[in-house]
Amino acid sequence: MACASIAPALTVALAAGVGVVPAGAAPVPDMVGEYLPATLPPVQHPGAPVPKPLSPADYGWYISDLSSYNGGIYYDVVSGFDDLRAHHPEVMKENLDTVVEVNNNADAETVRRAQVDAAADDGDLMTALSDAFGSTLGGELRTALRENRLPVTRALMDSGYLSRAGGLASSTLIEKQIFGYDRPFIVAPDRITKHTGGGNEDLYDLEDSPSFPSGHTNQAVWTTTLLAVLLPELAPQLLARGAEAGYNRMVMGVHYPLDVAGGRMTGQAAAADRWNDPRMREVLTRAGDEIRAELEWRTGTSLADAVAADTPYRTTAAAVEEYTERMTHGLTRMDDADRAAVVPQGAPELLVTAFPHLDWGQRARVLAATALPAGYPLDDPSRSGREAGGWQRINLAAAFTADVEVGQGGAMTVNGRPA
Repeated sequence: MACASIAPALTVALAAGVGVVPAGAAPVPDMVGEYLPATLPPVQHPGAPVPKPLSPADYGWYISDLSSYNGGIYYDVVSGFDDLRAHHPEVMKENLDTVVEVNNNADAETVRRAQVDAAADDGDLMTALSDAFGSTLGGELRTALRENRLPVTRALMDSGYLSRAGGLASSTLIEKQIFGYDRPFIVAPDRITKHTGGGNEDLYDLEDSPSFPSGHTNQAVWTTTLLAVLLPELAPQLLARGAEAGYNRMVMGVHYPLDVAGGRMTGQAAAADRWNDPRMREVLTRAGDEIRAELEWRTGTSLADAVAADTPYRTTAAAVEEYTERMTHGLTRMDDADRAAVVPQGAPELLVTAFPHLDWGQRARVLAATALPAGYPLDDPSRSGREAGGWQRINLAAAFTADVEVGQGGAMTVNGRPA
């Protein structure tokens, strides 16, 4: 994920005119195109939206480049992992057994998709995730990306480690070093199948890269979470695709289910930080408008109608079910205490586009009503970690698709039950 130190280099490249290439000009150097795909000249079409790249100033410092949690990172969000390692050997055993089962039993198509996702961390992430848009819309999105017609989206979410909506805080690099947990293929080399190929020949040269939390999952989740906020018509499918990307890390045998759950938690916390940053929200909104305008031009109809007519990546019900299952990956519930969900302060704003008529408190009630039950690993009930660790239970797919009614006096029901 990108760090703040790359902003000056991006500014220099943009100020030099990269990405403002008139017809007939010399092509952009390959290196610039590889690392700064948002600067490549677009294919222009009569009557199509005119791509408008970010300005150099848009690459500058944002307050959300630092986490809103202690130390400017996301350790607090997943600090419950320390307790699991120290006091719950049964959980850690199940953690390893689960990844072994997933890795050993994956069919050929699942492995292929996992290999595609593994190769997308340093570029073309939007292409890898594009099937979440549906059969037709996904193809249109891929064409738009190939034609360099989505420069804001590519700058923010599709420039690999230089994606501006990412950053050092949201990379999980520091958290990995703090926890220092070895990967499955290191701990149990005789039990893990190495699915090499598909551009992943060096995937298992990660001995010096700790396992928890999963950086690939984190990247896929903050990306798909922000896209879900920007394009709520596709929210459950986008969120489910991010969850699949996390599951695929287990398919490859390079992450445990707890790593994936931790990556989801940090990724959503990072997305919330970005969306709650007014300056970053403004440029993110431009990305959503850019995607929406492009897809509506290509299909000749509204995005909602295009989604309704398309063959989806998953039906809405299937997407919510799959996303919910992949919040825990079948790990055993540690207790069945009936604790109320603690909703992180930044989380309710993630529902603002799905429920614009609700206020912050009402959206928080939707999140609490649709949350995962208490007691699964990484659910941290301690006083010091509740707000941060609360991300473990936040089920965004269920929240985005909830049936919400508000009655007189603020009485509210979510999916027919009082909230």
